[in-house]
Amino acid sequence: MTTAEAERAWVPLPPKERRVLGVLIEKQKTTPEYYPMSVSALVNACNQKTARDPITNYDADDVEEALHSLRQKGATVLVEGAGR
Repeated sequence: MTTAEAERAWVPLPPKERRVLGVLIEKQKTTPEYYPMSVSALVNACNQKTARDPITNYDADDVEEALHSLRQKGATVLVEGAGR
């Protein structure tokens, strides 16, 4: 493995991206019937007051920005379609 490959292999995520990705993983595991999640549901899950440390106050723009960055890293995908 070259140095460049090793540097790309692991890059810590910023806090907002960690929270958003963590929520996506948690909710997919615990409530798969609500998956994929809307941005609104994701904002609410990120900001819930229980089982979260630190407590956050993200808005839709914060979550969209984190999702965009995570998509660029290949960690998430955008799913579009008709409502339920």
